Amino acid sequence: MTLDTVQPNPLAGDVGTAGVNGGDPGLQMYVRGGIPEGEDVPSAEIATVRRDMLYGSFRVGMKYTGEHGTCGAFFFYWDDTQEIDVELLSKLYTDPNKADLLLVIHAPPDVPTSELFRPTTVGFRPDFGYHEYRFDWTPEKVTYYADGRFLWESTLGVPTHAGDLHLNHWSNGDPGWSNGPPAKDAHMEISYVKAYFNTTSETSNADYKSRCRDPSNANAVCKVPDQTSPPDPNQSTPFLTPNKGKPAPNSPPLSNPADPAPPVTGPIDLTPPAQDPQTPPAAPSKKVSTDGSCGGASGNTCLGSEFGDCCSSYNFCGRTKLYCSDPKCQPEFGMCGGGT
Repeated sequence: MTLDTVQPNPLAGDVGTAGVNGGDPGLQMYVRGGIPEGEDVPSAEIATVRRDMLYGSFRVGMKYTGEHGTCGAFFFYWDDTQEIDVELLSKLYTDPNKADLLLVIHAPPDVPTSELFRPTTVGFRPDFGYHEYRFDWTPEKVTYYADGRFLWESTLGVPTHAGDLHLNHWSNGDPGWSNGPPAKDAHMEISYVKAYFNTTSETSNADYKSRCRDPSNANAVCKVPDQTSPPDPNQSTPFLTPNKGKPAPNSPPLSNPADPAPPVTGPIDLTPPAQDPQTPPAAPSKKVSTDGSCGGASGNTCLGSEFGDCCSSYNFCGRTKLYCSDPKCQPEFGMCGGGT
């Protein structure tokens, strides 16, 4: 895996336009084509810094490559016996109207492998457009979906340990799996990743309890919007709306989740408000974050943290513009402005 195989390709203009690098917009994850100079094929992987995810609903909007000879995966991971996978093999895409997804759970050796591997046919080609791949993980079972449609459910081998979330795109020439390497550079595009999960972090749980004082309150529980059709870059979705993903003021509730979203009628401004890059750092007396949390109930500072020096409005440390140029970045718990 190399850094240059993950490339941002944001919209060049309004919704519905191509990315600045051409082609479909999104985060591009490459497998380099041709015969590699060494033993390894340059491939791509990204993962969450947090490893405290225990049960939840995990979703990715993704368009896969049409170049044969790669494997793409969206998965939860703790170790080789605690893993939930959605895998795609481009070599399987020969029918223009359908394709197989490989749904896999990695469990301890005492669970029969045959019960944890399920090739599942879907009525679309993953390389023809964006689709949402999702798995819901509870203590009792793992359930898989594509564009909101049920695919498979397993009560065997269900992970019990917290871990992290990964996306990767790779090839090793194995004729039994990825094939390849591809003849030319192959990339898959990521539109979004959504993770709604419980946490094993004591800091995050304490912060939650301090904020959720009355669970019976009408606004205490956030509704999780379901994607019930292929994500359409020409329409607004929960992650792509003119008001940056937040419901419009006084907007009525969605009566039918299957109803298509209204088309976007204007450009989307994703430029964060300008901030002073010289915002003073947090006071050194605060405890430096060791779990990625900051501010809120923890009172931790990000300054000097391995996760980054900026504390976002969501009380997490980071070093990218998402954290440092957050309009509500918290200067009392770290740096604000700039970011990579």
